[in-house]
Amino acid sequence: MKNILFVSPTGTFDNGAEISIFYLMTALVKRGNKVINVAPGYQGEDKTSYQNKFKASGIDTYILPAGKWWWEDAPGGLPEDAKVRAFYYRENIAQIRQLIQENSIDLVVTNTVNMFQGALAAACESIPHFWLIHEFPENEFAYYLDKIDFIAEYSKEIYSVTGLLNQKLNLLFGEKDIKQFIPYSEVDASPLKKGEKIRFVSVGRLTERKNQLELLKAYHQSGKTDVELLLIGAQDEDYKIKCMHYIKKHNLKNVKLTGHLDNPWEELTDKDIFVSSSAMETFGLVYIEALLKGLPVIISDNPGYASAYKIFQEGEMYPLGDIEALSEKMSLSLETFTEQKQKSINKISEVREKYSIEFVYKAFIEEAEKIHGSEKKSVRHIENILTLNAGSSSSLKSEIKGVVKRMLLKFKKH
Repeated sequence: MKNILFVSPTGTFDNGAEISIFYLMTALVKRGNKVINVAPGYQGEDKTSYQNKFKASGIDTYILPAGKWWWEDAPGGLPEDAKVRAFYYRENIAQIRQLIQENSIDLVVTNTVNMFQGALAAACESIPHFWLIHEFPENEFAYYLDKIDFIAEYSKEIYSVTGLLNQKLNLLFGEKDIKQFIPYSEVDASPLKKGEKIRFVSVGRLTERKNQLELLKAYHQSGKTDVELLLIGAQDEDYKIKCMHYIKKHNLKNVKLTGHLDNPWEELTDKDIFVSSSAMETFGLVYIEALLKGLPVIISDNPGYASAYKIFQEGEMYPLGDIEALSEKMSLSLETFTEQKQKSINKISEVREKYSIEFVYKAFIEEAEKIHGSEKKSVRHIENILTLNAGSSSSLKSEIKGVVKRMLLKFKKH
């Protein structure tokens, strides 16, 4: 039995990283391990339901007040001022260290590339640290290209989502072997409700990243606008305005937007065709969920979907950005719906076998459960800062200012 502490990125279940690793934590608990979870808390947030979900699975979750939980240059801007952010970074590392000591933690795991506190706390306590990476180092996550040396130095093991991301990171990290896992999410096995008519359905937040405008253009070009197109998911307001402008301009009367739904799959029927034009996915949980529901599927060939497709080999794929190709796939799916539907249903058992906790997290669980001994790292540049009394003097305030920059730059050199 091992005692394992996870550092989570958001303290919410509105992202694949939190959802998938929740199931990893529960699997570890079922195997007899003790697991605790830490996540950020910001003023005005209610984390009760998040904590209760973990508690029901035997996992204690500690919500740590934060200024900014992610790296300074990670997405999310710079809330508060530099002194406040630096203060909370220092406090959060100290709090994680205390949890390590009080719970005799054997291993710290950071879930997503976006936090460093767990790596530093583990180094200070001389215990192993694993890093789980879900993000391609591109666009808003390109910032972490500058952190590669630090991540490699302060991880005993690094795991990434399988497929193209794993291939890319193995090239970037050089001699460091980046292992892999498949993100997992439980899907309700109950059959979909009976539908009266065929629809196109897309599930995912309305954003530039999910790229629903490309789907709307293909839908219009297909000439099949008498068929309903249902867009399920919360909405980024600016992107929603773009989509609504296109819908109104082309008089697309059968497009419906639901907004956020707690359980989007309850809205789908056995007559639906799942379509996703997403511009970027790390893996694509929603694609697997659609397969497990026995839906005919059309997906873009973004890196995440392409990686998942290599494993499951089901559904239709089109070149991202090729509106004509997507339009043709949508038209063909209507013409051959009965055949595609039966093929999808026949594939469910195979998909389910490949998509089990035992299969997707096998390598990680084996490595985590055989961890033993200490992991010595050089931490002399921050040891004094981390053990200072936060209320001691005004000189501490100037010492805290810029602490993150000093920690990370100096760590990188040793």
